Amino acid sequence: MSVFNGKKLTIDIYGESHADKVGVSVKGFPHFRFDEKELKAFMARRKASGEVFSTSRIEADEPIFSGVKNGETDGEFTAEILNANRISKDYSALYGKPRPSHADYAWHLKDGALDFSGGGRFSARLTAPLCVVGGILKQYLKTRGIEIESYISSVGKASAASYKDKPLSAEEIRKLRDDGVFPSLDKKERLVEEIKNAKSVGDSVGGTVECVITGVKGVGDNLFSGLEGKIASLIYSVPAVKGVEFGDGFDLAKMRGSAANDPLRIENGQVKIITNRAGGINGGIANGNPITLRVAFRPTPSISLPQLTVDLIKKENTEIIINGRHDACVAVRALPAVESAVAIAIADEIL
Repeated sequence: MSVFNGKKLTIDIYGESHADKVGVSVKGFPHFRFDEKELKAFMARRKASGEVFSTSRIEADEPIFSGVKNGETDGEFTAEILNANRISKDYSALYGKPRPSHADYAWHLKDGALDFSGGGRFSARLTAPLCVVGGILKQYLKTRGIEIESYISSVGKASAASYKDKPLSAEEIRKLRDDGVFPSLDKKERLVEEIKNAKSVGDSVGGTVECVITGVKGVGDNLFSGLEGKIASLIYSVPAVKGVEFGDGFDLAKMRGSAANDPLRIENGQVKIITNRAGGINGGIANGNPITLRVAFRPTPSISLPQLTVDLIKKENTEIIINGRHDACVAVRALPAVESAVAIAIADEIL
């Protein structure tokens, strides 16, 4: 079980990749009637699809609710998702042999684990219940004039459009996606080719997700209560995330203040911040500009090439080949997980 104890929301996510089910229990939720069809479409973006970038493990991912009636919740509910398509035998040869760059060895150090089937509680399978909560909160925030959208901006060395190239609205971002899964961009073919090339040799590839949030103003505070820190901490709950930057991020370190600063002007009687290098947040508080952030996803550690590891039982060096079903690029299916993490952070502040 992993628990988020927010200012208002309490979210308990539980289960394992190869357990009977995964689920989430929520408290402190607003009274809200959500659109179940819209939630299903949101969840479908996270589901495996059988495409080149995706695992062949296909699950229905249909949440079974308790505390929700006709799509309406009044503060507390539970949602469980069945794990119907489990093949634990794929991991039988890996007993006591941690997969490089997975949580396996760290898990062993903490709990003494030797059975790493499916990644257990560290599996990305647990982003399914995360997306149940995030998908509903996205709908709630939209009623408050706040929209959260994301898209793939790069895969491996292949890049696509970026909010650094030009500001993008939530509607424009939605248009970047063909079917809510893969980006429809001028350079889409290059992105797909990057994944195909890695997969064809039994390897994997990383990617970056860019997220834009509109309609947030005056939310957050200083130091430990900063909005950037809260959003980032929740995004790091998504497996395979290894970097988060806001606005121009690390590029700001290469600039002078005269280039990095965002000028303010009065236009039609309103204050307008002309550029958005800060990514919509100053001093930990949303300044009214779109909040822009970039998330780096590492390549999937599960690859079918030989890898060096150790046998924790025999206490000797060994080599493994990982079989089973794995994503060639986790970043693509992670879009709704990123949006969910952002939705939880912002909703908790607003509530």
